Amino acid sequence: MHMTIAAAEASRGWGGPAALGIALAAFLIVMGIVEHRKASGALSPNEGDTPGVRVNRQVSEVSDTDDTEPDTGWWGRIATVGGRRVRVVDEDLDNDVDEDDEPLTIEETIEELLDRDVPYARIVEQVMDEHEVSESTAKRRIRDTRAARIAQA
Repeated sequence: MHMTIAAAEASRGWGGPAALGIALAAFLIVMGIVEHRKASGALSPNEGDTPGVRVNRQVSEVSDTDDTEPDTGWWGRIATVGGRRVRVVDEDLDNDVDEDDEPLTIEETIEELLDRDVPYARIVEQVMDEHEVSESTAKRRIRDTRAARIAQA
């Protein structure tokens, strides 16, 4: 039994410790390069990092809303209401929605699916998904629609 454990320990290899050593060496090399560049001034200093060194600002603070024209676009215009900038949608916008494209009623959907010879289970699923009704409501409406079709024939 002791020989089995010793054999298992010996066959583990040096892959894990070697990988850790390589990672440590790479980290130390990268940190050495960063420290060298920082010491040579290649990196820009941070404020308060080195005494006596100042960083000149390249931009000045300006108000972004004082000199701009009212913004307009697809979703309306920007207006100041009650001291806050809000988006106002104009009422005369054309939303490209056809008025004759009203959503189908449950009965119309069922009629269309029955005309296409869609299986019953698929009709139930589609009515439940499109009209957000329960399974029992969908089945009842399908029965009613089929009964109305038979009565008309």
